[in-house]
Amino acid sequence: MQILTGFLLAAVVSIAAYFSRSLSVSGALAAIALGTVVFGLGGLPWAVLLLAFFISSSLLSRLLKHRKTTVEEKFSKGSRRDIWQVSANGLVAGLAVLCHQVYPQSAWPWLAFSGALAAVNADTWATEIGVLGKRSPRLITTGRMVERGTSGAVSLVGTLAAAAGAGLIGVLAALPWQDGLPLPFPSGSIVVILAVTAAGLAGSLVDSLLGATAQAIFFCPVCSKETERHPYHTCGSSTVIHRGQSWLNNDAVNAACSISGALLAAAAGLALIHPADPSKGEMPMIEISVTSSAFRNGEVIPPEFSCDGENRSPDLNWSDLPQGTKSLALIADDPDAPIGTFTHWVVYNLDPGLTSLPSGSATGPGTQGRNSYGRLGYDGPCPPRGQTHRYYFKVYALDLPPDLPAGLDSAGLQRAMQGHILGHRQWMGTFKR
Repeated sequence: MQILTGFLLAAVVSIAAYFSRSLSVSGALAAIALGTVVFGLGGLPWAVLLLAFFISSSLLSRLLKHRKTTVEEKFSKGSRRDIWQVSANGLVAGLAVLCHQVYPQSAWPWLAFSGALAAVNADTWATEIGVLGKRSPRLITTGRMVERGTSGAVSLVGTLAAAAGAGLIGVLAALPWQDGLPLPFPSGSIVVILAVTAAGLAGSLVDSLLGATAQAIFFCPVCSKETERHPYHTCGSSTVIHRGQSWLNNDAVNAACSISGALLAAAAGLALIHPADPSKGEMPMIEISVTSSAFRNGEVIPPEFSCDGENRSPDLNWSDLPQGTKSLALIADDPDAPIGTFTHWVVYNLDPGLTSLPSGSATGPGTQGRNSYGRLGYDGPCPPRGQTHRYYFKVYALDLPPDLPAGLDSAGLQRAMQGHILGHRQWMGTFKR
């Protein structure tokens, strides 16, 4: 059902973009395919970022079109994006969504997705707004003043615009993931914003560097001007290769920009989220043993543990706790929820002498935290009808004494646990209504 909804939403947006002359026919078809993947498989948080890029970049292209008439002859294509432009800007982001389906508990697909869109958004904003600067830009490699619109040229106005475009995606990237990142709010949001914004800005600079050194730049002998257009200039004359690699056109450079942003955001985010600090007991982390008699790992959760049944918690059993364990904690969540990771159960301050939680332990032992319904205790699986979701029951061994404050949600508990996890293990079940 979510795939169908994603397809319909992508189709509506893409068709509207076609009639507003933001997309060509091929671009609209590519956007429908990309949107179906992002909206249908990723859900709302992923869709928000893609829409932020597309809407903001399209609006800038339309609003500032009249200010770019003097430099349009230098660009390889107009503001109406075709299949190659859509692919160059969005393919990496779409692949990150697919990676999320394989690694739903990892933060790096989200960071890569955000970084890719931050980079292409930064590049678009720099291109659209940079031409408004009063001073001539300078080539990024030599600092020599060049004409506006020259590939590889940078300016203060353009760089600030790039930072703003990347920052927009960075801020949006932090908002939906209160329960989904290993280091959540508030410090998690700062990490994500900084990592995504910096990666996006760096990706746009990679675009400029390639534009100044390796991108194919052609020459119009009639107008005596450099251009990205080939085989014909805007005047109708044939263009000839002037510098760079003939195969490295603007779409390939944009793809490199997107790839750079994705890799840099994932690397920077994970380095900041998972600092290697052996003194904190996180490197290496010991895997404890976790089992349940209610359902086998990876198999279907019986209805009595869901909203369609008795809505009671399943039993969980553990052993092989690492030395130094002072308390235990539990988080049960659903990473497949349409609005992002949804928390069903939070328990902490569990005595390390315990070896299990019996079925129906939604009121004790330990301290019951607040789930995504805003309630204390356990609320079972309750996905939209027709969808199969995964539910992860994650047990943590901590070096914290069992005196954490009452009322913590998943984000608050994860902040408190950061740097204090000695070991962990998860037990996963699926459920479909």
